[in-house]
Amino acid sequence: MKKAFPYALLTFLVSSLLFHGYSQSSPTQIKILSYNIHYGVGMDAKKDLERIAEVINRFDPDIVGLQEVSDSLMVATLSELTNMNGVFGASTEIEPPNLYRLLGIPVPTAQLFYGDGILSKFPMQFIGNLSIPSASSSRYEAMCVDVDFSSKNKKKALVRFINTHFDYLESIGSKIARKASVEVIEKAFVHDSTDMPYILTGDLNATPMSDPLQLLEKKGWINENQGKELLTVPVDIPTKQIDYVLIRPKEKWRVIDVVVIEEDRASDHRPILMTLELL
Repeated sequence: MKKAFPYALLTFLVSSLLFHGYSQSSPTQIKILSYNIHYGVGMDAKKDLERIAEVINRFDPDIVGLQEVSDSLMVATLSELTNMNGVFGASTEIEPPNLYRLLGIPVPTAQLFYGDGILSKFPMQFIGNLSIPSASSSRYEAMCVDVDFSSKNKKKALVRFINTHFDYLESIGSKIARKASVEVIEKAFVHDSTDMPYILTGDLNATPMSDPLQLLEKKGWINENQGKELLTVPVDIPTKQIDYVLIRPKEKWRVIDVVVIEEDRASDHRPILMTLELL
């Protein structure tokens, strides 16, 4: 005769399985793209925002840090083409600079509208946009939003996302400006007391062993390359990395993958894609 399976034991086993399945929900996974889009102008000298959007759509990121954006209209166009929310961060004055006024010269469009942008599939709150130090004729900025990824995994997930573009020259002044930019971003947007996870994307115009990257790591930013060389420029045959996705603090994140996308036509930089788990 078969023995009856104890009802109490059966109840315990079922309850344990249900508890295990519902109490340990999977971490929120986030895909981040950092992309200097060169104003939409590709290596064939053609301006083609649809081509930039195709690159973004192909890899389906949750959030994108864009550098070298012409104006807010460009962000709006890419927002529509990618079906993502968009925000523009201006690097230059909207009013004509005094030099142009004094000389009576028409202000170049590039001086009126220039900056960076952020695209996101998820709701974001604009925190700020500010100028950062520059020793070149160009002007640079850093922008910040708080992104709510809660709907992605049905649990609270708020992330601070910073996007920037550092000075590009190899002069002493520009080298100092890049390090000073780190300090400006830290003071303006980073508040570790909030216990918030952070992501920073950008064209930092600095290699991984340079002073600005060493300073960022000293501040707590993590440059995870998974043992790979993440070479982003020149776009045809890359020899160095100047584009990044950085994270902090370490205990909030697990890096699943990070790659440079093999795209050599749409811009003069290759984009970098990182997949993360928010722990």
